[in-house]
Amino acid sequence: MVDKPGTGRPGDAGDPERSIGELVTDATDNLSHLVKLEIRLAKLEAKADAARIGKSIGEFGAAGVVLHLVAILFSVTAGFFLAEVFGWQYWTSFLTVTGFYLLIALIFVLVAVINLRRRQGLARTAVTTSRLLGILRGEIRPPKGVVDTPAGSESPAATNS
Repeated sequence: MVDKPGTGRPGDAGDPERSIGELVTDATDNLSHLVKLEIRLAKLEAKADAARIGKSIGEFGAAGVVLHLVAILFSVTAGFFLAEVFGWQYWTSFLTVTGFYLLIALIFVLVAVINLRRRQGLARTAVTTSRLLGILRGEIRPPKGVVDTPAGSESPAATNS
């Protein structure tokens, strides 16, 4: 007979005189042990993934710092380039580079404002929440056979009723 669940070989009959209750208990213990091992494996894998993700975020941050320095150096180079090629004074060429960056920032702000105005908020959630509150208060009776689908259309059961 197997003393501990999961220690025998698969298919090993053990004691042929074991009762069904003992066999069910052994199977339940084995299943419980297997679930615990699966959970432990999932935790270990999640921990390893979290460590990799953390390292990757740090590497992206370092790349961002380096790219920021590159942008600053490029801006200085562009300012000197404009002064040399067009014969501008240095303050004029650096002001031009600064104006270019301000134009890019303005475009980003305009795009962000347009996207914010297009948002719809939680309109569907507000409607369903108010319906649910009305039903819970007894002010609204839920329609029979109407089931809202995620797309917002009614189910065929509702249209046939």
